[in-house]
Amino acid sequence: MFGRKSRAEKLREQAEEARFVPIASLVAAYEGARPVVGRLLYDDDLRDNLRVFIESARNIYDELSDEDATDIVTRLWDDDKLRKQVEAAALAVQQGNKRVRGEKVKAGGGGSRILLLLLIAGVAFLFLNPRTGPQARQFARQAINSATSSG
Repeated sequence: MFGRKSRAEKLREQAEEARFVPIASLVAAYEGARPVVGRLLYDDDLRDNLRVFIESARNIYDELSDEDATDIVTRLWDDDKLRKQVEAAALAVQQGNKRVRGEKVKAGGGGSRILLLLLIAGVAFLFLNPRTGPQARQFARQAINSATSSG
């Protein structure tokens, strides 16, 4: 009426204009995923990386699903089997990511970075935990004082 469009007409026009956006998005997603899917179909090592990651992640989740954050960090610090599962999952993701991008993957290595990260997280946990923090800070102070006074 009087040249104005009703709400229904406006919504219908918006729906007709927006209809092509999802199709363009799907085409772009398909074009981006096609090389990855091709690599998954033909690259046995990439499929193995994906399998190792899924199995490791499932095992980690089963082990830690009913524990709180401090227990999880304690378990990661103390439990070698669980730490190896985390390292295996992280290594599988790193190698899989390189394989998807078409880069060469070196055998071995990479575990030292993960171990360093776990060590830093463990030390930070010891210093920040209300139960162990004061003792850890006191020990560090004593170690630094003895190192500086003897040198």
